[in-house]
Amino acid sequence: MNDVLRCTDRPFFITIFKESYLPVISRLNDESDSKNIMVIHDHRDLSENVVPFIKNKWNLVTIRKTVAEYLNTKYGLDSLFLYHPFYPYSVESKNHKRKKGAVSISRISFEKNTDIIIKANNLLRRREDLIKLYGSASRMYVHLFLGGYNGDFNKYYCGIFDKSFSAISNLLAGVKFVVDLSILKQDGGGTQYTFLEAIHNDCALVLHRKWIENVNPKYRDFKEGYNCFAIENEKELADLIRKDPDTIKIVQNAKKLINRHINIKSEWSKL
Repeated sequence: MNDVLRCTDRPFFITIFKESYLPVISRLNDESDSKNIMVIHDHRDLSENVVPFIKNKWNLVTIRKTVAEYLNTKYGLDSLFLYHPFYPYSVESKNHKRKKGAVSISRISFEKNTDIIIKANNLLRRREDLIKLYGSASRMYVHLFLGGYNGDFNKYYCGIFDKSFSAISNLLAGVKFVVDLSILKQDGGGTQYTFLEAIHNDCALVLHRKWIENVNPKYRDFKEGYNCFAIENEKELADLIRKDPDTIKIVQNAKKLINRHINIKSEWSKL
């Protein structure tokens, strides 16, 4: 740590951490005239044990307004809200009418409710309707909720994909729907990177209704039927995929959200 303090330019910028590391990380503020910066992604980054290490010691940044409000209400912590930045990389274009099918590209874990997608797939009869699953998987979640790797999960799991612009563009070029059923306590309403990837690649988002309804209306970026589709259970998801509604207007309206994430780069560079 002493070597880091001597050799690294200030300020430090912490985007992810483990609670057990905080006694060490907090030393980054030693012998510094200015506070370092810590990004709080969601409520899981904080606890009563964490707060003493960061209160009045770090400049906090939040990327969704619901999280900023939670920090202030629960812990009395002020934060700077900034939209998370997005780079508008070149995408593989495809005629919208030729896009079809649905995928999930988020992590496969508890808060993503991947089990709803598995159950919906079991209700779908046509192979072309099945929702393909991509992304890193929590072994515990797969074992406890998805029947293990020898169960239904393996029927629909297509593995991980390269974390590159070309890989995500190739994956989503011909896809009509991207399903992300995230639910996070004390959070919601705003965007995540998987949402922005879908929008940028002209895919319609299918979100969990609780993501857009269980938050203060002034923090809702998404409206069901306007810039996204929303479901609450496997039957609703299966019905949506079967109906295969037109998505042109949904995608066009969703694209109105993305420029603020592109243009925010200058604000982050000022930190």
